[in-house]
Amino acid sequence: MAGLAAAYARSRTAADLDGLRDAVRRSPGLDPGLDVTTVVRPLLAAGRHAEVVAAVRDLMPGAFLSPSAHLALATAHDGLGDAERAGIERGRAWLALASIASTGDGTPEHPFSVLRVSDEYDVLRSRGLRPAGQRTVTRGGRDLDVLRCSDGSDLWFDVTALRVRG
Repeated sequence: MAGLAAAYARSRTAADLDGLRDAVRRSPGLDPGLDVTTVVRPLLAAGRHAEVVAAVRDLMPGAFLSPSAHLALATAHDGLGDAERAGIERGRAWLALASIASTGDGTPEHPFSVLRVSDEYDVLRSRGLRPAGQRTVTRGGRDLDVLRCSDGSDLWFDVTALRVRG
């Protein structure tokens, strides 16, 4: 995955992103319902940074391109004193968010495409938004999650591929 991610980071082309996302989707560990934050929050709170790294690594490659997974790794590596590795993981978290943003604009006409439900909440957090509600609708043969934000706005996410797999 790292090679595909590096290719996408260099090119920022839709073709390279599609190749990377397809590889993640095909990985045996992909869980569209994965919530990395739930897994690592108690470990981070206890300062058990090495266990965070091990827990997230156990979720790979299915957790690759999860902003939460890469941010958890960055935090854990910072806690372990490995600034270089933390920087790499922060870069991957940023790349994961940028990859989601490149798939749409969050409107009903151009919803964001995500690999897992938790990615939707990562997008909200990255924009300083909080969820106030969620609903799923079907439009044009696509399953769309609509997240109502605390500011009254809605962000739309295409979750069709998640429903098919899950």
